[in-house]
Amino acid sequence: MFLFDREQDVYDIGGVKVGGQPGEYATVLCGTIFYAKHYLVEDADKGIFDKKAAEEVINKQDEFSDLTGNPCMMQIFSESPEAMEKEIAFCTEKSDSPFLIDSTVAEAKMAGLKYSDEVGLTERAVYNSINISCSEEELEIIKNSKLEAAIVLAFNPKDSTVAGKIDLLETGAGVFDKGLVQLARDLGVTKQMCDPATLPLGAGCGSSVASGFAVKSKFGIAVGLGIHNAPSAWTWLKGFRKEHAERIPDPARPGKQKWSGMGAEVFHLCDVASNVIPPLLGQDFVLYGPIENAQTVFPLVGMVDMIVSEGNTAEHELEAKGDHPITKMGA
Repeated sequence: MFLFDREQDVYDIGGVKVGGQPGEYATVLCGTIFYAKHYLVEDADKGIFDKKAAEEVINKQDEFSDLTGNPCMMQIFSESPEAMEKEIAFCTEKSDSPFLIDSTVAEAKMAGLKYSDEVGLTERAVYNSINISCSEEELEIIKNSKLEAAIVLAFNPKDSTVAGKIDLLETGAGVFDKGLVQLARDLGVTKQMCDPATLPLGAGCGSSVASGFAVKSKFGIAVGLGIHNAPSAWTWLKGFRKEHAERIPDPARPGKQKWSGMGAEVFHLCDVASNVIPPLLGQDFVLYGPIENAQTVFPLVGMVDMIVSEGNTAEHELEAKGDHPITKMGA
């Protein structure tokens, strides 16, 4: 195991600690709810969803967070401003955990941030994300809010290497007149969670993973990945699933189907198992994908956290802090 020479930032976001040296704090696990085609969503634009099913998956994530010692966040993915407000209101009523404001629609994210400010939820909010596609309007809304925490997305379309990501964070890579790290600070974002941007296998995934070392070494900020997106976009794996699985009726969703068989099992295994990579390499959080995978992801990542903590306690006298899997799941 290893430690970083540079002092590492540790942030408190809604009572959850994220950052630090490998093995110091438990990996923060963020499960996505209301994502595209999520089985519990009935009308994505209007924010209509199965409230019972949504509460069940939120409670399951909280349950496994308590069980393993891995803190959690809810990654709320919404399709419209209307949906975003409804979904934030629901999720924050059902759980005290922090939440990510996330969407592919900038207006939805801006609406979510304004709403969080208005109802006093900003200290639990993480904006996802500050990136090269942010408009002046979006940046201005972030600046004028009470927001302190955001994901800084190090996606550099001109250079997907580690050097390209560091260039974007340090200088702006010709897109901004300053690096994203300083830009975020100037906007009032003092709690920065850097996502180096997971690219597909064979198209930059290795550099996405490797860049975590460089980001933490240079800036000392928290780092994590949505690494499950790599196997999810893996052409070979999708073909294997299709060839060795079948679509069958889903008893949990009348009128819907689900994948079943060996292909589906292998796909799910690769999707879930990928989440061990960031913590094993000293990173601080994982955007692990569908929130309903909590019962498999939390024990798996908790096991890795125990290994990392045990190694750094023995080799570097670094003791784990807080409710860590090494204390919650130890023999």
